[in-house]
Amino acid sequence: MQEKVLKDTLISAKSGNRQAREELIRSHKQFIVKVSSKVCNRFLTWDNDDELSIALIAFNEAIDNFNPQEGSSFHSFVQMVIRRRLIDYFRKEGKHQHLSLSPMDPEGEEMSRYDLDVSQEQYQAKENIEVLAEVVENYVRMLGEYGVTLDDLVKVSPKHRDSRETLIRVTLSLSDNPSLMTHLKKLKLLPIKELGLLTGVKRKVLEKGRKYLIALALILSEPEFYPLRTFTKIPAQLRE
Repeated sequence: MQEKVLKDTLISAKSGNRQAREELIRSHKQFIVKVSSKVCNRFLTWDNDDELSIALIAFNEAIDNFNPQEGSSFHSFVQMVIRRRLIDYFRKEGKHQHLSLSPMDPEGEEMSRYDLDVSQEQYQAKENIEVLAEVVENYVRMLGEYGVTLDDLVKVSPKHRDSRETLIRVTLSLSDNPSLMTHLKKLKLLPIKELGLLTGVKRKVLEKGRKYLIALALILSEPEFYPLRTFTKIPAQLRE
């Protein structure tokens, strides 16, 4: 399922569209089997394995709780929810042949739970790294559409605090103005004249900081780049 179609279908399903939810399930049945089989260390089938019923419930839960602004992809989030629900199921049912959740003695049991929690944290950390890598890759690709590279940003990023804060203020004004952002995204050009009138910053300063302004504006305006906002280091007083 293509990204835009997936996003639209998710929104419809979350708002109560039963047909959209059923379409998500239908298109992801093979994905659910793959994820669940990996957790259980054996191949599962819909007709024979209760684990897939648990995974299907988890998939529906993921649809209801997924928040794209938290930074993870839908598929990564689904994997995490399915894994958690299956582990809960194994604990409740005592199906220890699937995962090593029950050692021979009480002391070992505590260690097993600790190891499981650590493993889950490590798994989530790995997922977060993979998500961030994908976000950066998409960001670099979009920057290229504006004729900007990461090397450019290293060179043009303002070194002095006053210069940096001036450009940040301009970027905040830009990202908060729908018409100017439409101009930027449609023409792939910074609306320098309009920004000058809006902010009072000289044209020469805006032209010199053009690539920096574009790069920061994309991070602030595109939901998919939300995870990168922690790297912008925008002072709190400028956000107000």
